[in-house]
Amino acid sequence: MTAFQFKERLDLSIIIVSFNTRDVLLDCLTSVYAQTEGISYEVIVVDNASSDDTPAAVSENFPDVRLISNDVNGGFSSANNQGIRESTGKCVALLNPDTRLIENSFQKICGYLQEHKEFSILGPGIIDESSQQSSTRLWEDTPLDAARKILGFYNPGDELQRMGDEEEALVISGCCFVVHRELFEEIGLLDENYFLYNEEDDFCRRARKHGKRICFFPETSIQHLQGKSTHQPEHREKVIVEAYKSNLYFYSKYYSCGWNFTLRSLYKLTFLAGLIRSAFRHLTGSATSGAEDSLRLKLKLLFLL
Repeated sequence: MTAFQFKERLDLSIIIVSFNTRDVLLDCLTSVYAQTEGISYEVIVVDNASSDDTPAAVSENFPDVRLISNDVNGGFSSANNQGIRESTGKCVALLNPDTRLIENSFQKICGYLQEHKEFSILGPGIIDESSQQSSTRLWEDTPLDAARKILGFYNPGDELQRMGDEEEALVISGCCFVVHRELFEEIGLLDENYFLYNEEDDFCRRARKHGKRICFFPETSIQHLQGKSTHQPEHREKVIVEAYKSNLYFYSKYYSCGWNFTLRSLYKLTFLAGLIRSAFRHLTGSATSGAEDSLRLKLKLLFLL
């Protein structure tokens, strides 16, 4: 028996990891409690050392939430794993703080997974702030996709046309990621080498290697306010660095040595070009004050390789 097997009591555990997202998190929690009916559930918030009084606000406004307050930010995967270990639900939903429920989505999701036990992971449809359908990648990134993203030739909007009416998927978006508890017991928790990004793709690949199936469930949708948690100006440089480190680790884990060399070389070229461009803007007085033209950031990224 593994360390995270529990007596199953609830239908669902909803785990939300927060970092300086107090206001959107409170909106998210409000929507969860207002919309979720007909199932037994718990909500666990894991706060990654926020400096905006998130823990106090959660405790004051939502006393039923199980709150885990970390002294340091150990990353998204690590915090989710803390929540998973503390959870008791038959299913576990990893929910981003910058999401909002607009209907009783979790009752529909739990009902579907109960009826369709052939699926171990499920992701709902995603809509944006304007209630328009957002693109959701349902297939693995190929090395060529990664190269196109590095070079700026990848258009996420193309994914919306490609989605079609697919039910079975290869991967699911991490903003609302619902997993049968037994899967964690079988293949383990999230890989904590990912501080931010790629963790859901990694988990889906590991699940499929064990013969598990993944479902895209557009019969219900979650609203995602994209970027609210990762585009905080004071932490933007950290997010960018950790995203590149996550990508490099993912490439080394799943792509060939040849593709690793190619992708790292492409990164080096784009970082060098970005450094030259930012240096020119600084010389001409047209540089911005954010991460986009930070010479320190460009040098740091270059030396990461």
